[in-house]
Amino acid sequence: MANKQSTWSPPEPAPFSIEEGTAGLREIVVFIDGHTQTPGILEFAGMLAQEHGARLISVFMQPEPTVTPAETFARGKGMQSTIEVHRAQLERIEAEHRAQFEDIVRHHGIQSEWRSLPYLSSEVGVHAYYADLVVIARPESAGETAAPPGLAESLVLSSGRPIIVFPPRGTVSEVRRILVAWSATRESIRAVADALPLLARAKAVEVLVVDHDRNRAGHGQEPGADIARHLARHGAQVEVRRLSSGGKEVGRLLLSEAAAFRADLLVMGAYGHSHLREWMFGSVTRTVLYEADFPVLMSR
Repeated sequence: MANKQSTWSPPEPAPFSIEEGTAGLREIVVFIDGHTQTPGILEFAGMLAQEHGARLISVFMQPEPTVTPAETFARGKGMQSTIEVHRAQLERIEAEHRAQFEDIVRHHGIQSEWRSLPYLSSEVGVHAYYADLVVIARPESAGETAAPPGLAESLVLSSGRPIIVFPPRGTVSEVRRILVAWSATRESIRAVADALPLLARAKAVEVLVVDHDRNRAGHGQEPGADIARHLARHGAQVEVRRLSSGGKEVGRLLLSEAAAFRADLLVMGAYGHSHLREWMFGSVTRTVLYEADFPVLMSR
């Protein structure tokens, strides 16, 4: 039967505290460029940095200069003038974004760092490698055909770091309710482990198991019960819900269930692969990555 569901609740969680020197979120990197809707994503990243005592590092990627039809014909002194105009244009854009970033830093009283990268820098992704958490704007839909990945897709697939994709015009300012899409796979396990500092501080966590199979290795006799018990021992206020998709597209089911739960964040494993300039996500990952209107933490 469609949307058949059951629930399970673990024992009362033990108190949770993060002691000085223990693993947690210490460096958060937020990627922004001249096209990013900056206020929402910076406020979200600033809130996380304040709550976890983390240093917030902003990596600004200079956008491609806007070239008018007349400028394409510039030569000699005209070309030099065009270059100077574009340089001033980029400096103005960066100054506006940096001012917004510094306002967030002052408001939250956090340590910070500003990094600026030239257009088409070949080392953009490197700045994610040494972060505990990365926040980046959600990419636009790439359609159904394989194509070179954008930065967000590349980071999800190959950085080895937890990536939060933040929706355009997003307004989430705290993470108190988290939905975990659990499938007892390597990617799912990794995502939950990466999200543990967030899960332990949340007021409500729901572990959602869709189309569970009790005979599947890793799920155990009660699918979702083992991971919920693990999270509860770290202080998470967690419940388990098992749901049958009834043939519905699982990605959109996850989105609707997250909305019904009023989730501030969805945590899930990312399924896909990349090879040279070809890449592909699993259908569930693709749907959530391009359509979620709330933050999504993805790991693989």
